Amino acid sequence: MKSEQILALPSHAITQSQREFYFDQGYLSLPGLLSEQQLAPLKDALSKVIENSRELTQSNACYDLEHGHSAESPRLRRATHIDDFDEVFWEFCSNSIITDIGTALLGPNLRFRDLMANFKWAGGGAEVKWHQDIVFYPHTNSGTCQFLVALDNIGSEQGPLKVIPQSHKGPIYVHYNPQGEWTGAINEDELVAAGLENATELTGPAGTVTVHHSCMIHGSDKNMSSNGRPVLVITYSAADAISYTAPPYPSSHYGVLVRGHQPRFAHHEELLMPLPPDWSQGYTSIFNHQEKNQ
Repeated sequence: MKSEQILALPSHAITQSQREFYFDQGYLSLPGLLSEQQLAPLKDALSKVIENSRELTQSNACYDLEHGHSAESPRLRRATHIDDFDEVFWEFCSNSIITDIGTALLGPNLRFRDLMANFKWAGGGAEVKWHQDIVFYPHTNSGTCQFLVALDNIGSEQGPLKVIPQSHKGPIYVHYNPQGEWTGAINEDELVAAGLENATELTGPAGTVTVHHSCMIHGSDKNMSSNGRPVLVITYSAADAISYTAPPYPSSHYGVLVRGHQPRFAHHEELLMPLPPDWSQGYTSIFNHQEKNQ
């Protein structure tokens, strides 16, 4: 659906002005949206994910380990497919205020793509360079978005998400270096005109929920504080946005319609859409690709 069609439909999850802000600026921040009571089962389930990582000595399809990880002191960059790990996660992704907001921004027919946890471990949690999500999972239109759910307080010193307002209206950049190698990041020379001086930090208390457009330029600094920055990262697409490529993280719920009905037609938007490498044989993480190409 087009943005004007979506905005013409009623929304009970967020206000009309919030929806208009999202389409104009490319993001939305909802500080303290979730209560501690709502967060508690998610945090408990995530602690089990971390506990399971203690036995690992190297990254695998589900766990991306940070340097220094050990059984005694686990350090994770990312855990994927966690909607298959605990039903609590899938219930949250498929039937919560998050899915309601998703329909308010993408239309009544909403498809789940993936869920992961990014940790930003205390004392050096990894930087994420400037990038756009759509190049990792190109679709027939730009009707995809990503939610971040803060499980703990997030301040400026913890490497919060930074977005470039209105950058979703600009070009979609090629995330390859001049040698043709995939880097998962926008090239430095292209960032000169990307509006980095307008970068906005999205901080807030535990329970803060942010959502950003898939074409939004965003990134984050290292977490050099003594507090971790665990967030759940949930991606949805409009049901009429059809993926061109294999999914990086295909859990058993990939592509499940969580709201509405199956569309009869695909919606094609005129976009110059760069294609990523073939992920069908597996994918590590954005951290790994960016680190290899520093």
